[in-house]
Amino acid sequence: MISSNLSPLKVLERKHMTKALLRRISGGNRIAIVTDNAPIDAKEHLISSFSGSEAIVFDKVQPNPRTEDIMQMYRDPAFGSCDVIVGIGGGSVLDSAKALAMLKTNGGELDDYLGNSPRRKIERRCAPLVLLPTTAGTGSEVTKVGVYTSQNGRKYTLGSPLMHAHKAVLVQDFVVKAPPALVASTGLDALDHALESIWNKNAKPQTLELSVAAAIEVLSNIRTMYDSSLAIRGGKAVDGAAYDAARRMLHASCMAGMAFNLTGTAAVHALSFVLSETWHVPHGTACAFTLNGVFRLACENQTTRENLARISKAFHPNLKSVDALVTALQKDVADLTVYLRQPQRFSDLGIELRRDDIDSNFERSFDDPKMWNQLPVATKENIYPLLEELI
Repeated sequence: MISSNLSPLKVLERKHMTKALLRRISGGNRIAIVTDNAPIDAKEHLISSFSGSEAIVFDKVQPNPRTEDIMQMYRDPAFGSCDVIVGIGGGSVLDSAKALAMLKTNGGELDDYLGNSPRRKIERRCAPLVLLPTTAGTGSEVTKVGVYTSQNGRKYTLGSPLMHAHKAVLVQDFVVKAPPALVASTGLDALDHALESIWNKNAKPQTLELSVAAAIEVLSNIRTMYDSSLAIRGGKAVDGAAYDAARRMLHASCMAGMAFNLTGTAAVHALSFVLSETWHVPHGTACAFTLNGVFRLACENQTTRENLARISKAFHPNLKSVDALVTALQKDVADLTVYLRQPQRFSDLGIELRRDDIDSNFERSFDDPKMWNQLPVATKENIYPLLEELI
């Protein structure tokens, strides 16, 4: 069990999940299972074990979940008959489950809660909610926020302590066979959560401890999980090493989630929203795309450098100076994005972009509160050159 005085949740860890165990954890008589159509054998087997009288499945979830899909599920009469909501999926599914649980007690239209000046505010604790991630990356199971694509096409972050799940369960079976590309993108998302919680104006000593530990855990295990995924795709049986890497990556993602739940994210996530909104780049890939550049910018802050050096010391114990340690870690992260086959240029994403196009596309990222968390302060003068390097 994972617990922290920084999180209201005690997170359960399991190698496998059964209907009986999930019913005991959720405590519901009739369960609304929110999921998607991702082909995960362990998830599908669990869901199919429920009878129609025990659970209703709602699977209208897309990447970067749309408010119109969430509202369609919310308005389904069958949803009203459920007394507990269980989200089983990646970040988009878990965020959708949070929205549905919030709407069940607060009502209204989801779009009315979004934006910097929303028409409605969350006033009541969400309905009973249990979250089970099927990716080792988003940390959404322990955060109070969800990210939603409104009817106008913009992505917005909605957050409130009243949106916290009641319980979360990390199930190794759900992630141990994840495809390599998903392991890479979601694992780098977890790393980014940890790092952005470090170079963040809201960082506190307690969040820094979680962030540093999470970053070390990701960097220690993501290659193993990725290599195991490649081997499994090649026909190798799932072994103890694969399960151990899955467990450790789930743990790291959860810790990073607890940290950024309190600090928020920063420039990388603000920029990623533009990539997802305009060019439909998957979230984890969008975050990894600018991570190396923002890393260099963040190193201009001395406190950030000292905390990054703490991470680096775990991998370069013979290096003595902060400068040497930070330089080594920066190279480690850059090499990792190459090892995990992440796009390195806009052209790798299929995006044709000129320098003159940067401002018209990315100016709106500076209206995003996430950008305001960045240390040193993010401006067009220090962010746009990072984007120009990717052209």
